[in-house]
Amino acid sequence: MEASGPNEGVLNKAKRALSAIISVMAILCFGNSINAKERDLYSLPKDLKDDFAYIASAPSRLDKKSAAITLGIIGAGAAVYSQDEKIREFFQDRKVQAADNISFVAEKLGNGVYDIAFLTLYGGSGFLTDNEKMQETALHSFEAFVVANTFGAAIKATTGRARPYLNEGSGRFSLGSFDSDHTSFPSGHTVSAFSIASVFSAESESPWVSGAAYGLASLAALQRVYSDNHWASDVLSGAALGTAVGRGIVWLHRTKGAENVFLIPTAEPGEKRYGLTMVVRF
Repeated sequence: MEASGPNEGVLNKAKRALSAIISVMAILCFGNSINAKERDLYSLPKDLKDDFAYIASAPSRLDKKSAAITLGIIGAGAAVYSQDEKIREFFQDRKVQAADNISFVAEKLGNGVYDIAFLTLYGGSGFLTDNEKMQETALHSFEAFVVANTFGAAIKATTGRARPYLNEGSGRFSLGSFDSDHTSFPSGHTVSAFSIASVFSAESESPWVSGAAYGLASLAALQRVYSDNHWASDVLSGAALGTAVGRGIVWLHRTKGAENVFLIPTAEPGEKRYGLTMVVRF
């Protein structure tokens, strides 16, 4: 999560929300109505392990086309980096109340708590409507979210880039910093938004869904620059990372034939425990 100056009350609510989300996403048990002979437990830890290995080894699988695209993105990033100060000035000089209101809403699009809550509701809706595709999309999006943000967090701590609002300049880096004020690169909100958007786009293969998903993700990215939490090159790199991880995980699942994954709601009201069982049919 990225710091945006929340007060203690908001932080406490966020902690409770995260605890609830972790409980929801945990693999608890099989539903009593499920035939154990026909289904087996969906192994999230194993899938995440495969995801991390696949994404980490991606550079070794680059062909000429992929290498050219990668070099193009790096070149675009360098160009944007050289203009970070001017882009920041452009956004900060054009702040108005209407844009502030949009920014308040747009921030939620890349906020991890809201993202995971959305995926939980989306996957749960897929179960209630017996829509297997929705359930698979929610699970793959969750995996992409976790993997992309793990790599993003490692890069943040390694580069230690100062956030714009510190007024230390776009070229200020404190390598190995864990201070939130110096974890600007890449934008975590943008990584989250694009990791999920890319999965929805790839899974749906619909230009309308792709347009909506990437449009909302782009709005989240612009909000990070408008709110002065990130430089433009931070959000560009975050978008590239999130998209690469999301599409990579979808491709991995397709190649290894990961299909028919389901979410089964479970509840223990007396213990105040609620969750989703994740299972796969063979």
